[in-house]
Amino acid sequence: MDERERSTEDIRQDIAREEENLSRTAQKIGDRIKEKLDWGEYVKDSPYLALGIAAGVGFFAARALQPRRTPMERIIGSLAEEVRGSLDGLHVGAAAPSLAQMTLLGIGTKLAVDWIKNAKASGPNDSVSPLSPAERDSY
Repeated sequence: MDERERSTEDIRQDIAREEENLSRTAQKIGDRIKEKLDWGEYVKDSPYLALGIAAGVGFFAARALQPRRTPMERIIGSLAEEVRGSLDGLHVGAAAPSLAQMTLLGIGTKLAVDWIKNAKASGPNDSVSPLSPAERDSY
């Protein structure tokens, strides 16, 4: 039978067969893709490697998402440490800081923070001038 003499029914059957073949091929490709992307199988095959990768990703994600301290927070932290350090001499042998130490620490920190905020609010032109040598000697 010549190609030109094929009936429309034969052509329809050929098209239906090709559609079915294409559908099966697409299904096989989809199954292979799902199989390759199934991370559960990789975890089953090498659980220690998966655990190590998860720990590494978690570590780097925590480092990347860690909030950064602002310059003001760093300054206030340094001042608080200085005030704490200066109050160590008041320690009378108690295991925990005394009420007087905590009160002085709170007052000192509050004064330092207020001083920094006022200096920042006054602007760069109105900033606090450095102490003269005579003023430094008086302390």
